[in-house]
Amino acid sequence: MKQPEASPQQKRFDAIRNRVDLASREWGVRSDGRALCLTAVGDEVIATIVVGAPFADSEMVLNAPADLIWLLDAYSTLARRYRELRARLDQQQPEQKAKDYAAECAMKCSEPAFKKFLEERHGLARPLTDERVVTKLRSILNIRSRAELNNDPAAAARWQNLRGDFDAWRRR
Repeated sequence: MKQPEASPQQKRFDAIRNRVDLASREWGVRSDGRALCLTAVGDEVIATIVVGAPFADSEMVLNAPADLIWLLDAYSTLARRYRELRARLDQQQPEQKAKDYAAECAMKCSEPAFKKFLEERHGLARPLTDERVVTKLRSILNIRSRAELNNDPAAAARWQNLRGDFDAWRRR
């Protein structure tokens, strides 16, 4: 079953999430005596707010990384709660559609954040190409083809565990 094309809003949201996932999680603010500086890991200056810049705009820029991370975390929490409630409703309905784990896996394999996760947690070698991701995934899940994720309950369980590990890594 082919997945419908993502809306422009979903594409933008996915791009924002991927940028945040790949960026530093440690931000700070310091002064160089003349201006305020936005810093990342290792006190590396990322942006400088010049003297005389409007206060409200400066505040927005200096707080943007932490605010964006907080918003994405809050959205993830709400989405998880929604999925849990949706799952409860679906359990009350007699007919359940089988999950297409193979398609889900194929979509994850193209996500930059998933590639970074495989690199950090499972030793995926650079360059992080789609072909290397698929080969690494087959090795991790002990499968010959992603189609096994829909046909073999044990393979599906391994995929669900890996996906859960990725979701936890993403929220770190």
